[in-house]
Amino acid sequence: MEISIRGTPVEITTSTLIFALVGLALLGYGGYDYVQQSEALDDAVEVEATVVETSITEIESGRSGIEYDAQIEFSYQYQGTEYTSDNLVPGSFDATYDTRSDANAVLEPYDEGDTVTAYVDPDAPSAGFLEQRTSQGPLQFVAVGSLVLLVLILDAVGDPKPGHGTDIRSVDEYEPQRYHTLFGVDRETVNHVSKQLLKGAGVVLPLSLVGVVLALIVSQSGSGGSPEHRQVDLLDPVGLLLVTAFLAVGVLIAGLLLYGIWSFTEYRRLRERIPEPRPPSPFKHPTRGVTILLGNYDLDTYGKRVQRTGFAFVVALFLTGVLIQLFMF
Repeated sequence: MEISIRGTPVEITTSTLIFALVGLALLGYGGYDYVQQSEALDDAVEVEATVVETSITEIESGRSGIEYDAQIEFSYQYQGTEYTSDNLVPGSFDATYDTRSDANAVLEPYDEGDTVTAYVDPDAPSAGFLEQRTSQGPLQFVAVGSLVLLVLILDAVGDPKPGHGTDIRSVDEYEPQRYHTLFGVDRETVNHVSKQLLKGAGVVLPLSLVGVVLALIVSQSGSGGSPEHRQVDLLDPVGLLLVTAFLAVGVLIAGLLLYGIWSFTEYRRLRERIPEPRPPSPFKHPTRGVTILLGNYDLDTYGKRVQRTGFAFVVALFLTGVLIQLFMF
């Protein structure tokens, strides 16, 4: 279905509505839980509690393999009624940790049988908690939901099929005047180098990750221990393979950036060959850029170049964010 708002076309499809509902659900759930946390902190009263049990549970994670959940159970009385809770902080989100030592650090102040101070929201006395702080879980839901809605809006508004049916003059008619070289090197050499970097990293990265898994299995079977207790040295096989994997990711990012720069200049050269009036630049008009990036229709040469350029920079940005997160935590 296509409607017009003040002359601007807006295309609404079934998939748009489904993803919009998902985005609104994430946004609403995260926002509601964050408000609940804030209100619980504002209204909380102190009570005396007894630590019943502490434990650490392993959780399978698609991101890093295994994460750790620090669990603590405590009992307390409020207005003559006995309650038991396992909330470290208010709200329904439980934080997880990348290493067992991080989870242990959270539980370190609490030993079974200890008397500690807990906090109770009078409106929800059964949901007592131990620490007066909010978790980041709700904000992550809000961020993801907002991003989904933003992308959907940008995709729905404007030309429903940019990068389709663009009139491009042949090279015989018009020879582009710019970007014959990049960084003082023939542009096709830059393109070739970027693709070689991508191919090399694409081979080395999965092989090194498989090698890490195999090395950990061999090490575990040889020592009879569990992988999470093993200290990794940079000079042992696991350490060397991990370093190789990190370097491969760095090379992959470098290759993507180099290809993205080459591809952007190729896009600029194609725009020179489009007769006036030229369509708005997708890199200056996000509604066109997002639609082309998500395009599942027949893109022309111009549209495919925009899509490949955007894809290269988006993936490079994502991988850079992953590396930064790994180094920070």
